Amino acid sequence: MPGAIPRPLKCMIKNLDTGESVEAFFNPKEVGINKKVPWNKHKSTKANNPELEFTDAEPKELQVELLFDTYEARNCVHKEFVSRLEAFTKIIDEKTRRPPMCIFLWGRNFPSFMGVIESLSTKYTMFLPDGTPVRATVSLSMKEADSLVAGKGGDSKTSGPSTDFTAQGQQATKDDALRADRFGPDHRQTLDQSKSENGRLKEGEMIFGSK
Repeated sequence: MPGAIPRPLKCMIKNLDTGESVEAFFNPKEVGINKKVPWNKHKSTKANNPELEFTDAEPKELQVELLFDTYEARNCVHKEFVSRLEAFTKIIDEKTRRPPMCIFLWGRNFPSFMGVIESLSTKYTMFLPDGTPVRATVSLSMKEADSLVAGKGGDSKTSGPSTDFTAQGQQATKDDALRADRFGPDHRQTLDQSKSENGRLKEGEMIFGSK
């Protein structure tokens, strides 16, 4: 419809192992992304002339606060939103023995963030007369990762991006639609190429992958 105001895109947390996603009820006011660069004092440094030594690289960390509200619908906010996010912090199954790889997405312009949920803190702030929670603030922290290693005794397969793609392109299957990171190391580039705004590729779409 000409002149219509487009619906604001909601940010989401997507489980890349199952394809399930949780969309924010309200978009966050701010998103924090931190990157630590570990420099330590070199052992041969003199007291008044410090010399620094770079150690191991640290992954980025994302912090965001999400507000969920189901008061008007009179639904349980825990059941509808919070419990689904909590599932993203749990071990997938006995074979995998690790929580899932997740990705934070918000439209096509905000940088995506792929990794694992490191912490999840929920505060319930409104209730129905029978005690049903209908408003919750969730503080979520993610740690960046390109691949994951299974827990002790689990399948050793990782869940990172693949470099097995061709310049001629590849048709996305139903499973591929959930995993843009399978088409090269830069999943954000792959999503942008397909003009995806919801973190999914279209089944049957020709994907050329990222380099």
